[in-house]
Amino acid sequence: MPDPIPARLSDDGRTATWNPAATFAAQVLVRVRAASGEVEERRSMNSGRARVRENERIEAILADEVL
Repeated sequence: MPDPIPARLSDDGRTATWNPAATFAAQVLVRVRAASGEVEERRSMNSGRARVRENERIEAILADEVL
């Protein structure tokens, strides 16, 4: 499992920003925790921004190592 990319989370944890140059990966994995406690990883473009739905919280941004 790759180390998390340093990211800045909003106060409510619904948005994250990071430096896309922190990894060479074209995509990142956004680790999200739902209100039920379930954890899910979602693939997203390495744009430097991510947002999740209401009642969800971003836990980490990880480089997607899949080539």
